[in-house]
Amino acid sequence: MILSCSTITWGKLRRASQFEKSLATIKALGFSDTGIEYPMLPRSLKESHSLGGKAIKKAGLTVSGVAIDTSPVMSRIVRDFGSAIGWLCLFEKDIDLAIEKTKKLAEACTKSGVSISLHPHIRSNIETTEDLDRIMKACAPNKTTVCVDTAHLTGLDISIPKFINRYKRAISLVHFKDLRVKKPQKDVDYALDFIDLGEGVADLNGALKSLRAIGYSGAIMAEVDHPADGNPELSAKKNYAFLASLVRSRGG
Repeated sequence: MILSCSTITWGKLRRASQFEKSLATIKALGFSDTGIEYPMLPRSLKESHSLGGKAIKKAGLTVSGVAIDTSPVMSRIVRDFGSAIGWLCLFEKDIDLAIEKTKKLAEACTKSGVSISLHPHIRSNIETTEDLDRIMKACAPNKTTVCVDTAHLTGLDISIPKFINRYKRAISLVHFKDLRVKKPQKDVDYALDFIDLGEGVADLNGALKSLRAIGYSGAIMAEVDHPADGNPELSAKKNYAFLASLVRSRGG
């Protein structure tokens, strides 16, 4: 499996040099891949995607996925950053509007050879497998895929092993993320309740076991929204050690 780290750990980046530093750290820690949190990139990289793509190549990393919204231009942006997958969290006023926008995005992405990886998320338009199925069906014949996020599935009371088995032919990306404690969805605090791997209640071992069982060999992306003590480097280091150990214990 490919060990990846999301740039979200570094939060909002204001300069290209900060982006380059985060990539260098990700590589130095042992990760071979990164996930690009596009909304948090500095303006200079949003205006010139080629600069971001060059920085990623210079760091010696691949890009398993890019965080996207429903704007059709995202299909080109994903490609510019060297990826073929855009993970999509939906926060529209209702699921009907989410479907309408995702259908247009799916058409644009299909033409560009980009896969939309639909991301179930607490307090979003995708909170159940029924929501997910409805959107995937509505987008057909344009293909959509699925992103597994261990913390959000845990918070949504969705069994991770059952989810992985249900969508085994559609999974394109995996976010390894931990949830501090189980609580009502309305009470989950994004800044406090998503923590370093192995420190919460998400069944990460079960998730990896299930991914092995279906033959998944893609990216496992460590994702921490707000690292403890505001120290992204330490958080990324801890998460690499956890992931590497877990993967080794499950057979490499």
